[in-house]
Amino acid sequence: MSMKKRIFAGVLSAVTALSVAGCGASSESTGAPASEPASSGSTAAVSEVGTFPIVSEPITVKGLVVGRSTNTRDDRILWNKVSELTGINIEWECIDEEALATYLAGSEWPDFIHHALSSSLVNDYGVTGGRFVNYLDYLDYMPNLQAAMDKYPLMRKASIESNGEMYSLPGYEVSATTVSARPYVRTDVLEAAGLSMPTTTEEFYDALVTLKEKNGVASFIPEFSNDESYWGPMLFAEFGKGTNLNFDDDGTGTVVFNRTSEQMKLYLTYMNRLYSEGLIHQEYLTLDGTSRFDAAKSGKVAFIGSGEGNNIEASDFADGQFHLDCMAPLTSEYDDDQTILGKSGYFASGFYLNKDSEYITELCRMFDIMYATEEVAPGTGLLGESFTYGIKGVDWDYDEGDEKTYTLNAPESYDGAFTTYQYEELIWNNAGLADALAGYITSTSGNSQARQKGFVENVIPYQSEIYFPASMLKFTEDEQYVLDSRLTDIQTYYKEMEGKFITGVVDIETGWDEYCQTLEQMGVQEVLEVYQSAYDRWNNA
Repeated sequence: MSMKKRIFAGVLSAVTALSVAGCGASSESTGAPASEPASSGSTAAVSEVGTFPIVSEPITVKGLVVGRSTNTRDDRILWNKVSELTGINIEWECIDEEALATYLAGSEWPDFIHHALSSSLVNDYGVTGGRFVNYLDYLDYMPNLQAAMDKYPLMRKASIESNGEMYSLPGYEVSATTVSARPYVRTDVLEAAGLSMPTTTEEFYDALVTLKEKNGVASFIPEFSNDESYWGPMLFAEFGKGTNLNFDDDGTGTVVFNRTSEQMKLYLTYMNRLYSEGLIHQEYLTLDGTSRFDAAKSGKVAFIGSGEGNNIEASDFADGQFHLDCMAPLTSEYDDDQTILGKSGYFASGFYLNKDSEYITELCRMFDIMYATEEVAPGTGLLGESFTYGIKGVDWDYDEGDEKTYTLNAPESYDGAFTTYQYEELIWNNAGLADALAGYITSTSGNSQARQKGFVENVIPYQSEIYFPASMLKFTEDEQYVLDSRLTDIQTYYKEMEGKFITGVVDIETGWDEYCQTLEQMGVQEVLEVYQSAYDRWNNA
């Protein structure tokens, strides 16, 4: 089976202006003191792991967050709750993203950084600079993290740097929206034309023909801005064994570039067929969001993009009821396997620990709460999910009945907008382990519920469990230089040519060889070698 995942080569430029907004919020401890302090480096601290508070007398540490609004409050409810339990007060310092490089270049560092740093910064201050704590040396203080990494080995592998050390803590979230493709379908438009959901690429073509004849417009407005979401990864997978449109494992451990593969050529040829017959909206590349949304609400377009699917309302349907679903992967004459691009659930949490902090083991014990699968202390509502959704039983909960539903609770002042409440008052960024809601859908009827049912029934069951981990690979300084100097131009070129092949601006039969040659000249082979080296380290970790 093929493997997959997305590409990431972000580069933070050095800046000269430091814009720091000191939040200075210190949460107060109300927990009863422990009998002995858990001092950093002491063997006593290991024996006390899992007991609270962590310290006999309250201590104060400093944490840095980057690029988060402080308009509502300059602390966070969840972290205040953690401080009450542990006795560790946190003074939060907030800076803008553009100030980060200059901030790190200074000598005054906080105890920890709650932010995912770029590969370049991790290389500078971790791999070569040695200023971060290596968490592998402190796993005895973090049994919940160890258990999480045993359950999900990807968490550990994705957090190991090129030198074999681990400077950041992994995040892992699995829910009904942990999906790759988001192929939204208005089923009422299909039914009005007497059609059922297509199951093959030819049935999809026939449905588009029928819909155009009936409604007078193209019934497919694809969105290809993200190679790991929307329609692209699903339709590409129907023309061969590959599932990642970009870099992949050919099944032998060798990294290949699918943008020049025969499967890619077949996929683009099919898409050009749809476009040339007017079955795809002819301006799909340049349509603005408003025009896309108007088309999605018209009742004439069945196959819509993520932005439209995410925001369409009940009032946009004739009967006021949601008729929104996802199309399951199709089969074709080239591939009868419905496997599509998987989704790891992994994300970088950050929590880089300053090697000069006085409270390394105390912070490791506090951070370990983020990976607990049950309440760490009765009645607190604190467990791994809390660092994504808040306090269990207050901010969120779930029903393990036949329906498998969950609820998210925002204060009335937020008018049900949990996401706004989540990031303005509950947490700074998602962190830790959050897998309790896997397969659950929201109990609140509406757009989210309709989409999540579509994901759970028609997308998640077909996602590959094995995929090429492009975004999780770690690169040496020299390797990162190659990616920084080559990859952006390569990505820009192949996305431009994708549009030209689909729209027929460049004939795929006569222009394919030149396209592949141009990518070679742009250095795609060097990029492949970098990915191969990083992938070999990944497989041997």
